[in-house]
Amino acid sequence: VAGVNVYGAGGVSSLPTLHGLADDRLRIKVDGMDLISACGNHMNPALSYIDPTQVGSIQVFTGITPVSAGGDAIGGSILVGSQAPEFAAPGQDLLTKGSLGAFYRSNGNGRGANASATVATQNFSLRYNAASAESGNYEAAQAFKSAIKAPAGVLIPGPKEVGSSEFRSRNQGLDLAVRGGDHLLELKLGRQDIPYQGFPNQRMDMTRNTSDQVNLRYLGQTAWGSVEARLYQENTRHTMNFLLNKRSSLSSLGMPMDTEGKNSGAVVKADVVLSPGDTLQLGAEWQRYRMSDWWDPISTVASMMAPNPFWNIRDGQRDRQDVFAEWDARWSAQWLTQVGVRASNLTMDTGKVQGYNTMGGMMGYGDPANPSSIPGAFNALNHQRTDANWDLSALARYTPDAQTRLEAGYSRK
Repeated sequence: VAGVNVYGAGGVSSLPTLHGLADDRLRIKVDGMDLISACGNHMNPALSYIDPTQVGSIQVFTGITPVSAGGDAIGGSILVGSQAPEFAAPGQDLLTKGSLGAFYRSNGNGRGANASATVATQNFSLRYNAASAESGNYEAAQAFKSAIKAPAGVLIPGPKEVGSSEFRSRNQGLDLAVRGGDHLLELKLGRQDIPYQGFPNQRMDMTRNTSDQVNLRYLGQTAWGSVEARLYQENTRHTMNFLLNKRSSLSSLGMPMDTEGKNSGAVVKADVVLSPGDTLQLGAEWQRYRMSDWWDPISTVASMMAPNPFWNIRDGQRDRQDVFAEWDARWSAQWLTQVGVRASNLTMDTGKVQGYNTMGGMMGYGDPANPSSIPGAFNALNHQRTDANWDLSALARYTPDAQTRLEAGYSRK
């Protein structure tokens, strides 16, 4: 898509950019869920939570983003959906189908496999998906270094091998859907497990990432339009540390960093058909996010990193409530206008932080009475914040033929 680039990070965690904006500056949804990286280095971005073999649709908004697809970000939007549920055809008693796939690449001994199985009647559908991928360290196109032996004794052969580029990823999903007349109810259960993922361009590596997702959706057609409702919950457990080739003999335990995130959300949208050429979309969204990030002490290695856990974020909170309205008007086969407004209320808070020990600076316990301690100075502040945001969008689109589309508009985020 024009305006879209992807920059590499870990083996399954590359990040898209839209006209130079990336990461939290973009609104990225997977199956209608606003997924959040529970990682300070964003090693687990939203798009890493769906395997390419499970993707059914992708929408990218790189310019004027409709408020129905935007909000909570200053860049564009990327909406990714998995494959739609399949049902038996009228008159067919049972639909059964499946697929198997595999790949191998010599560079890094990369390999993977995926499987899918579907059983469905005319009103009930059940599908199971599984995919795995892994690779060792890949090699550059030409020599760029000599063989390196880390202080911990791990050899990185030279001269082409890129250290910390190995990874392993596993995804599983179970989709259940029931339909009756003009109504569809869909439940998606998903689990991701990444036991390790190296990052050549960062000091830290991912040594664990597990994500459990529950996504319930209702879609109904009415005489005046349609209504869609969604409830979702995602729990993430994430750990960073040094993989062996980055670990020294003096810090054999590395520097473990742990994160736990809990993400809950609800979305309700209604498309009201005002006339054959006019549609009004009304919606409301709610999101509740909780996150804690701590670093366990390593008393046997370095006294500076002991004796207590280092609390980087304790009981972090971010709650968002949105309402929006959007009017689409098709004036002719070539002309379309779209006007929308979104109002958002954000409340944020966090608990007290804590250093490893009683040293000053960043390491301090976090006593508000100790101004020499950075945690203490932070704990003396009021952490609660509230933001009221307005998003506006207006565009006109002219499509003279199947090969040409022209847009002009204005947006504020």
